[in-house]
Amino acid sequence: MRTMVCLLAMMALAFLQASAQPQERMNMPPGDNVVGKVTAVGKDSLTVAPLMGGDAVNVKVSDTTRVTKDRQPFKFEQIKADDVIFARGELKNNSMQAAVVSVVNPEMIQRLQQGGGPGGPNMGGFNREDLGKKFIVGEVKAINETKLTIARPDGQTQEINVDENTSFKKGGESITLPDIKVGDFVRGRGELKDSMFVPKELIVGRPQMRMMIGGPSGAPPEPKKPDEAVPAGTSAPTPPK
Repeated sequence: MRTMVCLLAMMALAFLQASAQPQERMNMPPGDNVVGKVTAVGKDSLTVAPLMGGDAVNVKVSDTTRVTKDRQPFKFEQIKADDVIFARGELKNNSMQAAVVSVVNPEMIQRLQQGGGPGGPNMGGFNREDLGKKFIVGEVKAINETKLTIARPDGQTQEINVDENTSFKKGGESITLPDIKVGDFVRGRGELKDSMFVPKELIVGRPQMRMMIGGPSGAPPEPKKPDEAVPAGTSAPTPPK
């Protein structure tokens, strides 16, 4: 069951990335992302269980936090337990000061569970049975030379091995194996070699999602109208060369 939840989270990320528009990505503030289920609601905070696994995150809101649902303004007080939300902001020690909180429409979650959205039920070419065979995701629990022990979101612990062909990245920058620490969240594609999973690339950090969350149709927002319409029968001015 937890494997399905993990895969659903990855599918949701891929679905939202596929439906994002360039102008939406520009509207997103810098920071980290959390996608998860609300387990408790406070006066100005949410306790969120990340769908990708790991410890609960305390998501704090303020007067400047943008709260939306289906790309429309939404009241924080309307968020309830069991809602799935996307939050973006500065994440430190499992606490986030959110710049954006978006409630994910249940219809989109249902569509993903039924195999809807880009790529169908096997998004990225992976089935949930591929976890630990064609890709790895989870928290680093131990490091012994080139072997890493990973706590997967399905509750299983798996030892993987990196080799000279494995590349490492964090925040879009290349790193080395010694830069990876116990407690880091890692993910990457790879394959089994002599019954041991060997990643081709190991990325440190949770999947990034630099866009607004859309409604159930994943349709882009209405384009903005120009400030001044060009009168009928006239041509638009030619931009300077």
